[in-house]
Amino acid sequence: MTSTLRNTFLLGTALLAGVIAWVWSELSKSYELIAIASDPVLSAERGFTDAKDDFIHNRAKFVNVYSPGGGHVTPGILGEDLQGRLAEFSPQEKFFLCGTGFHIEDYALNSEKLEQNKFYAQAYNAKLLQLITHTVSE
Repeated sequence: MTSTLRNTFLLGTALLAGVIAWVWSELSKSYELIAIASDPVLSAERGFTDAKDDFIHNRAKFVNVYSPGGGHVTPGILGEDLQGRLAEFSPQEKFFLCGTGFHIEDYALNSEKLEQNKFYAQAYNAKLLQLITHTVSE
C-alpha cells in the first residue's frame, strides 16, 4: 500500500511540475510577442504592409487608436477629411459585445491594442492616404 501511495504522489508531483513548466513557457512566449507587437519600428513596418494589402484587396479603412483623454483618434488624418473626401475610408468603432457592455479597450487581454498601436496606426494611415491620393491623381 505504501508503494502505491508513494507512486501516486510521485506521479502527481511530476504532473504538477509539467503543468508549471508548460505555463511558464507559454507566459514567456506571450511576453516576447507583446514586446514584438509593441516595437515602434516593427509596428510601422506592419502598418505599411497591411495598408498596401488592405488597399489592394478593397478592405482598407483608416485605423483608430485610443488616446487617454482624447478617446479614439485617427493619427495623421484630419476629422473633416474623414467626413468629406475620405468618408468611404472612415474607421469603424470596434466594440466587444458581451454581457458587460464595456469597450474592448477595458479588457486586459486585448491583443489588438498591442498590435495596432500609435506607430502602427500612423504608418498605416500615412501609407493608405498616399495610396488613395496616388490613385485619385491618376
